[in-house]
Amino acid sequence: MTNEVEGERNQHNNDEKEEEEQQQQKMPPMKQRLTQSQMEFFLDYNPITLKAVEYKICSCARPHMRGFHLAWTSFLVAFIAWFSIAPLAPAIKETLGLKKSDLLWANISSVLSTVFARFAVGPVMDHVGPRKSQAFILMFAAIPTCFAGLIQDVVGLCIIRGLIGVAGAAFVGCQFWCTLMFEKEIAGSVNAIAGGWGNLGGGLTQALMVGIFSMNTASPGCDQECGWRNAFFIPAFALMLASVLILFLGDDCPQGHYIPPVVQETTTTTTTTQHAIQSNTDQKKMKRRKAHIADVAGNPQVWALVLQYACCFGMELHVNNTIALYYYDRFGLGITTAGLVASLFGLTNIFARAWGGMISDLCYKHWGMNGRKYSLVCLACSEGVLLIVFSRMPTLPSSITMMVIFSVVVQATEGSTFGIVPYVDPLNSGGVMNEPYGAVLPVVVTDSGSISRYIVLVLVRLVVVVVVVAQQRILRTTHSSSE
Repeated sequence: MTNEVEGERNQHNNDEKEEEEQQQQKMPPMKQRLTQSQMEFFLDYNPITLKAVEYKICSCARPHMRGFHLAWTSFLVAFIAWFSIAPLAPAIKETLGLKKSDLLWANISSVLSTVFARFAVGPVMDHVGPRKSQAFILMFAAIPTCFAGLIQDVVGLCIIRGLIGVAGAAFVGCQFWCTLMFEKEIAGSVNAIAGGWGNLGGGLTQALMVGIFSMNTASPGCDQECGWRNAFFIPAFALMLASVLILFLGDDCPQGHYIPPVVQETTTTTTTTQHAIQSNTDQKKMKRRKAHIADVAGNPQVWALVLQYACCFGMELHVNNTIALYYYDRFGLGITTAGLVASLFGLTNIFARAWGGMISDLCYKHWGMNGRKYSLVCLACSEGVLLIVFSRMPTLPSSITMMVIFSVVVQATEGSTFGIVPYVDPLNSGGVMNEPYGAVLPVVVTDSGSISRYIVLVLVRLVVVVVVVAQQRILRTTHSSSE
């Protein structure tokens, strides 16, 4: 009887190996899913999940750190293209004879398209992985970016900005990619660094686009209109290049090829060897439940984070869209100078968002999930206070100083948010990562009325209350899932 059981076990193992080899042969060599015996990673990793438990910024080792660097650089390029029109808004406004309200509607169009793109791409990434999805987003956004110089009126401006706004969905791929590569214990820091360095594009595009504009207008025979119409080819080319690099250099996850997660409904185990073998043989017949967007939409924890994120990342989007025009109109700066000053707001992403994630990880180490929760609350409250202070600065030096301080807290709040996100619903990580579609709320409000500062501040305060209550459930869910 023992020999018969042993023979069945060996036959079962041989069948599994043959099936795995056949699947491997169908895949491109670079994208073959690695087996346990092939796992030799540069970083320390969890032997069960194969996710890294550490990160080394200066390394590009495959798969973890290469995936990390491809994630944030792809989002950086997407962010540059996403807001490439904003720093040139004064020149576009003057050339096309637009009103300020026309520019604000274009801003809303840009962010609104991002909302739908993120909502759509999250579930897609849960099924096909981040690599192909990210590459598609960048290649798609490259097309309207390339033709942005053909804008003739406000309708064309809104359409082009709406199409380019799809690039904002690259943020979902950035965060989801890092979540697949690194363990939850360092998720706050890794996601914050990747997201922050990607958001750095909001500052770089302010300086880059006015630099290209100045270079164009310095050429003989190139006036202001010529300058902005020929400024979009560089970000378009960068999008296409990043898309190609992602496809040929990246891995979806530590195993290489992405396989959608499933929840298996297992039956009661028995102690006999015969039943154990039969259970393994029939594993493919088990009922499976794949990741589904309905699970995300019906999760109140997600909606709590939607409202909270609307008051930090939504504020960043609004500032990126309007800050150059703000300094151009209020303090009388030139287009180039206003763009360089405006770039300071986004450039703080190089460290500030990472600070938020590190603060969240540190608080988690000492106080558990409650630490992550209350660090987020404190940062959100500080953001609301600094928003009022910044809005009341009467001089250029004081305004710039408070803008930088305000920016640091805004980015830190965003980083702290994504220290919580990976715990909400691991099966639907891609869907949860698209929860920043709530960021459109402040953009619509602040671009549509004169009481912007105060409405946003009220939203921040409301969100603080919502987060305090809702995260208690996140804490209970996290503990139960980990057990």
